[in-house]
Amino acid sequence: MNDLIGLRRAWGANPGDGSGTADCCLLAAEVRKRLGYYDFTPDLGWIFERYTDETFPRRYMAKWLLQNGTKLKEPEPHALVLMPGKNHGAMGTVLDNGNVLFISKANGVIIAPLPVGFGHYFRLNK
Repeated sequence: MNDLIGLRRAWGANPGDGSGTADCCLLAAEVRKRLGYYDFTPDLGWIFERYTDETFPRRYMAKWLLQNGTKLKEPEPHALVLMPGKNHGAMGTVLDNGNVLFISKANGVIIAPLPVGFGHYFRLNK
């Protein structure tokens, strides 16, 4: 995962496209793929076809996660986390050590602990 650290946030950017940028949803898909889970990147295409960063209703991501997984009361390794934010919020992935890999507005992709009770956690079905 170290090669992902520092990538900057960009709407619809795939972490492996060589641009040095990543979208938080596609970043989470890449991390889960590297962990050996189903690659849900193609399942997110509708987001980037229909919306821009400014027009995407963030509640749709929570709906998609509920349709494709289970909401958790506590974080667990490899779960996805939706984090609130002043502008848009973000999605991250819980790693084996409990830290979360996500895109920080100020620093790009980072790995850091989240405060207890911060965000909404989901285990995907695939």
